[in-house]
Amino acid sequence: MSKQELDKAKHYIRDLVSGSLFLAESKTVAQSLLLDCSEVDWVQLITQDNVLRKKSPNTAIRYARTIKRRLLPLGTPFSEAVIDAADPLYTQLLMLALLIYTPVVADFMNHVVAETKRVYKPNLAADAWGIFLLDRIRTLSGLSQLSEATLQKTGTNVIRALVEAGYLDNNKSRRLQPVYLLPETKSWLQQLNREDLEPIMKCTL
Repeated sequence: MSKQELDKAKHYIRDLVSGSLFLAESKTVAQSLLLDCSEVDWVQLITQDNVLRKKSPNTAIRYARTIKRRLLPLGTPFSEAVIDAADPLYTQLLMLALLIYTPVVADFMNHVVAETKRVYKPNLAADAWGIFLLDRIRTLSGLSQLSEATLQKTGTNVIRALVEAGYLDNNKSRRLQPVYLLPETKSWLQQLNREDLEPIMKCTL
């Protein structure tokens, strides 16, 4: 197994072990990105000032860095939109950022969620992640080198993100629910040149 294949696998699921949409933390992190402070000052803001109000500084900085890596490449206007947004736009913007940053989520929605809708099944199968993973390993062999705990946590957070974004009713029954994209979300898809994600994000039953 080459390092390149392993790196591809890590990129495919990147940072998803840290959490799903970070609904409670993303606005605060987005605000911190607009301060344009040094990395040292930013770390102090997260760990010592504890703006995320976490019990552990390590947890706080892990969450904050994950959110930062998702938001920063999308530009300052996107972070400003996240700060100003109320639900459901807020959740849709965070889902968009996750889909762009972590390819496995878009793949799972495109192949598993869409297929579940296509065959008119009301619920996502309990073993959907495991079956999906076996299929992905055929084309992305580096996944087989990642620990079982990492892959399981990744799957848990994929499902959690779908619940938080309204695609599934809860973690247990996993009943599919309709999600209609807001005009503002569609506008961001155009601005970011990611209109390919619109049919993935839109879920009409």
